[in-house]
Amino acid sequence: MDRELFCSVLKNLLHVNVCDADRSFLQMTEEKYCYHQALQPMFQADVMQSLVQGIKPGILYEFRDRLGICLLLFLLDGTPMIIGPFVRREFDVEHIRRLMLSAGLPGSHEESIRLYYSTFPLCSVTRAIEAILACSQAFLPDMGALDLARIDDYPDTHRLPAQDYQESLDYSSVYMRYELENQFLRTIEKGDVEHVLITHDQMAAAGVRDKRYTSAIYQDINVSAAILRTMARKAAENGGASVVEINEITQRAVQKMLSETTAMRKMQVIRNMCVELAEAVDRARSRLGNYSAPIRKAADTLRHNYSQDMSLPQLAEHVGMSPSHLSRTFSKEVGMSISQYVTTLRCEEAASLLKSSDMPVQEISAYVGYLDNNYFVKVFRKLYGMTPTQYRTGTGETKT
Repeated sequence: MDRELFCSVLKNLLHVNVCDADRSFLQMTEEKYCYHQALQPMFQADVMQSLVQGIKPGILYEFRDRLGICLLLFLLDGTPMIIGPFVRREFDVEHIRRLMLSAGLPGSHEESIRLYYSTFPLCSVTRAIEAILACSQAFLPDMGALDLARIDDYPDTHRLPAQDYQESLDYSSVYMRYELENQFLRTIEKGDVEHVLITHDQMAAAGVRDKRYTSAIYQDINVSAAILRTMARKAAENGGASVVEINEITQRAVQKMLSETTAMRKMQVIRNMCVELAEAVDRARSRLGNYSAPIRKAADTLRHNYSQDMSLPQLAEHVGMSPSHLSRTFSKEVGMSISQYVTTLRCEEAASLLKSSDMPVQEISAYVGYLDNNYFVKVFRKLYGMTPTQYRTGTGETKT
């Protein structure tokens, strides 16, 4: 039986960690998921090892600690499998306060426990059981039903030793994550193509190293990609990139991600998206960096509508200026009139097509917005000092 495939299918159904309950995972569980050993003895590696060794065929064990963190254990074709950790319900502040009082934990721990609790995915045990049975029967048709055995990991109520709670709470991993995220966003906002992947990878590595406050939710590739995509979009917008271009880049990344089947390939899509966003900012800064916000918006709108005939009143309304004020300000900042700017955009696109394609000149003329080919030739010659055909063949001389 392909246990790796079984785990992958079940994980996709539940959005909860699913794996073999081997010693390395049990040790990692204690290091990463145990908030406090006195409150959660179940999460100690030795205790978990004894739990695993004691499970029997045909039984699905639900273990739950005092904080409400759950694990499911069962045998699959003789191999111990573990599902979780997860939580069954949202944070219950009254329950946690009672628990803190019984353990002698002061109030400042409430925020820390709340943060810890929120790292786990929400999952109904009933839903988990249904998914386990469905997958088990698909992979092992002879496997029978599983009886549920619930075991609450509630040790005797006692107060923790004073030294266990007098030290200040350590949120350094949280602060570090946000600082690295800010560094990453700054590289996009500045259009720093050279360093965007370096800061991205540093941010991702910090998340993996985070011991307590990062688990299945933040590490899930689809969730983390959605968070990162949103942040990167805003950084690119703040950097001056066109929102139309930003939207196209990020939508294309989502489209590509949904077609990929492995986490590694999904992550590569996200890395490529980050580079593209930084490049978009860099291009925008080179092209529009010294313009005021309304003129940047006007120039960006014209660039995305260069082949259309957009009236001055339409453009002025779009950027929130009067037509006369827009016309004067645009000419002052850009150094050419709006109509001259549109002509330049059209001819630049035409020049690119003349060099990169075999489209006939008349088709290029219509493509960039000139239905009158003769007029297009006249305009192009005025700007480039040669006809479109001469530009394509290299037989003319550029205008000086």
